[in-house]
Amino acid sequence: MCRRPSCPPFSPLSASEDSIVMKCLYSLCLLTLCATVAACQPSTPSAAQAAPVGQPVAQTTSGSTTEPAGAASPTTSVVEATLDNVHKGMAYADFRTALLADGWRPVVDLRCKANVVGAAYKDLCAKGSDSCKACNELPELSACSGDAVCMMRFRDADTRRQLEVSTYGDIRDRAAHGTDSQLNVTGWTVSSPASH
Repeated sequence: MCRRPSCPPFSPLSASEDSIVMKCLYSLCLLTLCATVAACQPSTPSAAQAAPVGQPVAQTTSGSTTEPAGAASPTTSVVEATLDNVHKGMAYADFRTALLADGWRPVVDLRCKANVVGAAYKDLCAKGSDSCKACNELPELSACSGDAVCMMRFRDADTRRQLEVSTYGDIRDRAAHGTDSQLNVTGWTVSSPASH
């Protein structure tokens, strides 16, 4: 006659063991969520069309772009190599002047006022809000956060590369040049025309 080996009887987990298991499961779920979010890439709009030199380019979304995998790194050096006297920390007005002189053209974000001013932009713009004026005076302005970070976009008229510039500071200083400006460039990325 065959006898089965006896198994110890099942016993439920104690409260401390149950707590440890739950913490492990919670941590595993958080790690999975973080990995999923990190793997997601924003989609780049394909509707943006190149405009003639001197004309802004219309774009309806504020998606970001990056260099493709085999491209030169870091991306900042691509722009620095084609522009004179451009560096992080410089006044945005000076940076913008250099870009325009080098053939870069504004990419217009049709949602600028909603992105910069907020959902009630129509009422605020009717009252003469300076943020609304910023969208009109800087057609490349795409968005500004509540903590003074703004994003602007340009496209090179010749190569169709796209440049996304980030700034920090008072948007009211958008026309201030030199060290008096409180709106300064914090960085930028350049994307290839194939990613548009």
